[in-house]
Amino acid sequence: MGHVSPALDPYSSELPASGPYVTLGEGNTPTLPLERLAGELGIGQIAAKLESVNPTGAYSDRAAALTMTMARQQDYRGWIVTTSGNAGLSMAAYGARAGLPGVVLLEDPVPEEKVSACMGYSAEVQLVHGVIEGDESRSNLIWLYDEVRAAAERYNLFIATPNHLFNPEGIRALDTIGYEIAEQLPSATHVYVPTGSGALIVAIGRALAQRGLTPKLVAAQPAGCAPIARYLVDHVATPEIERCYSHTSALQQARPADGYAAADAVTASGGWGTMISDQAILTAQRRLVAAEGLFVEPAAAAGLAALMTDIAAERIDQDAHPVIVLTSAGWKDLANGTLDATPVDTIDVDDIPATVNDWAAMLDGTKQSTAPA
Repeated sequence: MGHVSPALDPYSSELPASGPYVTLGEGNTPTLPLERLAGELGIGQIAAKLESVNPTGAYSDRAAALTMTMARQQDYRGWIVTTSGNAGLSMAAYGARAGLPGVVLLEDPVPEEKVSACMGYSAEVQLVHGVIEGDESRSNLIWLYDEVRAAAERYNLFIATPNHLFNPEGIRALDTIGYEIAEQLPSATHVYVPTGSGALIVAIGRALAQRGLTPKLVAAQPAGCAPIARYLVDHVATPEIERCYSHTSALQQARPADGYAAADAVTASGGWGTMISDQAILTAQRRLVAAEGLFVEPAAAAGLAALMTDIAAERIDQDAHPVIVLTSAGWKDLANGTLDATPVDTIDVDDIPATVNDWAAMLDGTKQSTAPA
């Protein structure tokens, strides 16, 4: 694949594998100032790290690039991943790019958009029931992990699951998000990270610490599935809960694989966990669209929801400069989002003048029934 990876090549000396990398052009994503939102929320500056612009629409493309590079370099027959959705699509795409067959085990429920996108590649794709929801989810998850390990050993497959438990080297590609934040916005005071398994916030914290920067890390989790935030806030015994009651896909991790490491990273930074309702997450998704033109899936809006909650609680000073990590694109979870689902009207060509006139009249606060002559 002799092309340069914008994510991996600049930092190859700090990663567990060197190039040439399997790449689709991931990384080097922009950090965008959110000036209108900052004004509305009464804070000086807010920035967004746009991981939603990666090739398959998610930050997990970075991990997929490094994972498939190592799988190919180490002569694995193929790969296997268990995931809530985004990493499955990333691995399917990058596996195809690398010419490596693979198995995607999607932890149901998964948005149909992610399932359909995965099916467009040559990977074997299956939905696994009872891992996230249900009374047997704990034992089923352990069983799933055991089966993944057994299949990997039996068939010489690289385990591509994006956490430090299964794929500690491949997940190092997520450090590059922290490296880029350090270069693009060294003045950041806080980094708000939507948190499911905990792998992402661990990687970002590690990278920022390596660069000598000390912004506070904030783990943003839905209140109905917030094992890491509860561990940090309520000082419970473990960063695990029995069941997940949130409907925010991609953040439904009752027993996060990197839960302890995530809590340690947050604590070391002087940060905290913030719990927000599913409705607050959807409200934040709408605010990003309306104020800044940024359409992300609900899970990716959790960082903004947490920031809004912390601003309301006077936890964030007016002169702070927080960064929210927008992890994934809005098209990946349309059914659970907040876009207007009103059917689009069909009109004739000769209706266009009246339609545009009515629209313009609404902008002016008036209403006219016909277009001007």
